[in-house]
Amino acid sequence: MVRKVLQGAFLVALTAVLSVGSLFGASALRWADELPALDLLDAMEFSATSQVFARDGSVIGQIVPVFGEERESANRIPVSLDEISPAALQAIIAYEDADFFRHYGFDPLGVARAFYEEFFGDADRGGSTITTQVVKNTVLFDLRADRSLERKAKELMLAVELERRLTKPEILHRYVNVVFWGGNVYGIRAAAQTYFGKDPSELTLAEGLYLARLIPAPNPRHNDFVGTRASMRVVLDSMVRRGTISREAADRAWLQPIQPRGWQVAYDGQGGVVEAVRTEDQVIVQSSLSTDLSRDVLFSVRNFLTERFGEPRVFTQGGLRVTTTIDVQAQRAANAAAQSAEIPEGAQLAIVGLDPETGAILAMVGHKPRPGVPPGELNRATQAFRQPGSSFKPIVYATAFELGGFHQATVLIDEPATFLTRGQPPYEPVNWDDQFMGLLTVREHVNLSRNIPAVKTLEAASAEAVAARARELGYDVQPFFSLALGAFETTPLQHASGFGAFANGGVQVEAHIVTRVEDADGNVLYEAEPRRKQVWTPQTAYLMLDMLHGNVVDRDPTALSWRAALPERWVAGKTGTTNDERDIWFVGSTPGMTAAVWIGNDDAASLPRNMTTSDGTRETVTSSRQPIYVWTDFVDGALQGRPANASGFPVPDGIVFHRIDRRTGALTADGTPAAFRATTDLSAGGVAGALQVEVPIDVRTGERATATTPFEFVEVIRVDPADLDALLGEAPERVAP
Repeated sequence: MVRKVLQGAFLVALTAVLSVGSLFGASALRWADELPALDLLDAMEFSATSQVFARDGSVIGQIVPVFGEERESANRIPVSLDEISPAALQAIIAYEDADFFRHYGFDPLGVARAFYEEFFGDADRGGSTITTQVVKNTVLFDLRADRSLERKAKELMLAVELERRLTKPEILHRYVNVVFWGGNVYGIRAAAQTYFGKDPSELTLAEGLYLARLIPAPNPRHNDFVGTRASMRVVLDSMVRRGTISREAADRAWLQPIQPRGWQVAYDGQGGVVEAVRTEDQVIVQSSLSTDLSRDVLFSVRNFLTERFGEPRVFTQGGLRVTTTIDVQAQRAANAAAQSAEIPEGAQLAIVGLDPETGAILAMVGHKPRPGVPPGELNRATQAFRQPGSSFKPIVYATAFELGGFHQATVLIDEPATFLTRGQPPYEPVNWDDQFMGLLTVREHVNLSRNIPAVKTLEAASAEAVAARARELGYDVQPFFSLALGAFETTPLQHASGFGAFANGGVQVEAHIVTRVEDADGNVLYEAEPRRKQVWTPQTAYLMLDMLHGNVVDRDPTALSWRAALPERWVAGKTGTTNDERDIWFVGSTPGMTAAVWIGNDDAASLPRNMTTSDGTRETVTSSRQPIYVWTDFVDGALQGRPANASGFPVPDGIVFHRIDRRTGALTADGTPAAFRATTDLSAGGVAGALQVEVPIDVRTGERATATTPFEFVEVIRVDPADLDALLGEAPERVAP
């Protein structure tokens, strides 16, 4: 009877085992068909943090990959095994998988335990090896939170295949680069930097043990320093028993007073913890961008990368090495200038500085830093389109210098004028001060930023010609009279780039921030080849620089940009103010730098006429003040310690200097030195001795000719300025050609 009972029990047990075995076998076959390709293991090398470098090779930021529907970020910077201290590797292997070099990818006892737990419901599973964790954290990443038998079986099958394909060091290399270390930290380099502020090659045995202890549950174990510290003693003793390290090495590791990020720990003389206090320094999940230098720069780099390579390449794979044009000293100077800038309450600003010879963006700031106010992703240096106002006038005058025969001594009348374009309402510009200066040279009109002479200059060169040159410089403009006063929109970066052509012999070099992009293996994916375009002749470019230098140094009367002067540096620049004081600018060049500063409100509301400074004084808000203060702070700091060139830019062939009266244009020994083309005849036009002005006359009426006067009835006469009013009477209307 007992025998029959035992036989029956055996048959029942055998049936159960066979049934479970059949079920497991059938499931295993199905799971095997669902296995991902191990070739995807290479993906871990690409799902890595992209590093961004300054022009000198220093790291200035990281772009962290994201994954999943929640777009979690993963801070991972791959390293090779020889970049990790042997002590740290010993610690990780000892804690995570002491038999790593002896097994074939899995722990049989761990597999049996997982099988038992699947059917008997014990929640404390374990038994993972380094090999299975590589599989779990790469090709089975989507199942990482699943603790089912299916995942264990798939891990086992893939681990065996992985052991067949790779050597142990190759598997270990993958492991230390994919393991999760809390927050959004993946891989030992990010972990070493996050917890101890050092490279993995500098980790000690004690620090390696601390990091190893975190691996199974990094966030809770980091929060339990005392418990984590105690477990390190257990692992050290185990390593001594196995002969991995000596007792002396274990004791030295135990006595090391480690201070992981987020903890301030006091020890006794025996390695025991006397006190462990949490600090405010947390292991925080980083956003997709991380930088201690400039988020505006990182946003611009990120935007460039996504436009060129696509978001999946940047945010899902990553692992790029991006070299930028950013000069760390210049960027810090821009940051400091923006931080200390005193501008109207609620207003914003943008700063951009570039090297006009190469087009390299040396620094940029796209917002006004304010305590407690996050900067957001709008980089106003590259994305805010605002009217440049009078700071565009140099483009107008340069066109007239090159095509219209103008020069610095050309005399124009600042007077009320109406300009007509067929099919358009009359255009009647006014000056910023509602005053009229009468007859002055072009140089003096620029110094005093007179509007009506600028429109007359555009008329002389033709609106079409000015617009054509502006488009060559990258501006999006139409040929209207208002173009002379900057009545269109541009960004601070584009404006600095357009202005920079003057400082580079008339050649504009495309502004760029990225010079080189490599993948994790060092393959070059991109190398900058900025476009170069000769927009102005070298002579025209220099004539404009010289005239704009006058806008800084001329006195009696004082030019409006005089505050832009820098000690021992040669500066040329122009202010700009738009209608209703919505925008105020300063754009200028000095050897080594062209920079633009914009200040305004994001909603385009007018700036106040006055503001209170930090010392309690009231100050006028104008383009000749706040933007220049920011510009000089930035440029002075950016070029600090670098050679100054008080003589300015190289003078091209074909340029000569004469001293002129800035009011009349007459040559005079005690006048202002100004640059001219060597071919310019200053004896004509009344600039020598008694000044005379050329005026076109309609011979049929004896009055001033207009655009509708037939050419054969036009005679050009020269008269003294004092006789102009009697000759011309009221100012005539002008018709666009």
